[in-house]
Amino acid sequence: MMNIFFKNYKPFIAIPIILLIVSLGILVNNYAQNGEWFARSIELRGGTLITIALENPVDIASVQSELSPEFSTLVIRELRGFSGYKLLIEADENIDSDSLIKKIEEGYPVTGFSVETMGPALGEAFWYQTQLAIILAFIMMGVIVFAIFRTLVPSAAVILAAMSDILVTLALMQVFGIELSLAGMAALLMLIGYSVDTDIMLTSKLLRTSGDIVDKLKNAIKTGLTMTLTTIGVLVVLIIFNISAVLTEIAVVLFIGLVIDIINTWLQNSVLLRWHCERKGIQ
Repeated sequence: MMNIFFKNYKPFIAIPIILLIVSLGILVNNYAQNGEWFARSIELRGGTLITIALENPVDIASVQSELSPEFSTLVIRELRGFSGYKLLIEADENIDSDSLIKKIEEGYPVTGFSVETMGPALGEAFWYQTQLAIILAFIMMGVIVFAIFRTLVPSAAVILAAMSDILVTLALMQVFGIELSLAGMAALLMLIGYSVDTDIMLTSKLLRTSGDIVDKLKNAIKTGLTMTLTTIGVLVVLIIFNISAVLTEIAVVLFIGLVIDIINTWLQNSVLLRWHCERKGIQ
């Protein structure tokens, strides 16, 4: 497979392009159905989050059916890890949390609980600030990349790869039912850094070192995959041990993003850069 890639590399760019188009379709469909490009958590839209610690695992469908007659519009998730079992219940801000907790205590062995309420105004303020952070991160990243390479195609390829990582990750979050939260936004900002890191390493090796283009590309792939797979290994450990809901969410979003980044860096960015180097006669 690798030999085919090095000999006839251009068709491989179709994979990330198709992935990006499908992802855009998912986001557009989500907007058409729900009026939003992607689902937001309570932190970014307002509401109440009830966290209930349990002694034993429970069946989410059973809990949902028991609570739905009395409490509507609940979103229930379960977290499992070495720290134990937890139910995460998202509801409107005006829900009677005491009654809901009492209802669960009647049927399940509850060891603890917490209630967090976020007003709609504060949630919208957080949402505005997180959007601004993403936009500013992309602007600063673009300025720095253009300042470093001062060439349109390599700089645009780096920015395109980072943008594709974010969009495809957001689309897959909708597929897997992961709401965008403050922790998820932090993971996306970190993903921009990881993406640009490998892309700049690739661009520097191809444009600023001498030698055969294929040898330079092989060297870059070896270095880049080592960097990314090492990080993915750490994220897998975080997901398995499930130390906290926030860390697990960050790890899951980053895991998805880094897998996508492997595709966008080595099947999109490397193809564009190699084509650029061969067209310009860069060795």
